[in-house]
Amino acid sequence: MNDEDMRTNLKWAAVELHYPIQKGIPEDLVDTHSLQIGGANALSLSRYSDKEIQKMGRWRGQTFKDYVREQIASFSEGMAKNMKRKFNFVNVCAGAHNGLVDITNTMVVSPYDNPQAAAA
Repeated sequence: MNDEDMRTNLKWAAVELHYPIQKGIPEDLVDTHSLQIGGANALSLSRYSDKEIQKMGRWRGQTFKDYVREQIASFSEGMAKNMKRKFNFVNVCAGAHNGLVDITNTMVVSPYDNPQAAAA
């Protein structure tokens, strides 16, 4: 497989996975460089050092840091707001025939609440 084959297949995969429509990533922006940037991002999230990332990605300079910061920032966009969102919990074990009733403020007794029951 040569460089052109890789480019062609990456663009084809992006179209098949609906990246232009669902992710807003135009086909012409998908290229072999996407793999290098994605790899640098994955290594950063896996806590590899900058030097290790630079070596593995064959980066000559520090430009990979710009890509990594940009990618991680996009993942965390709106995270604080979403963490404040209230979730309603329902007891699915009770069965759908009872309806899905919010049990957020209800005490549920489980073996974890009762060490003696957990040991039984």
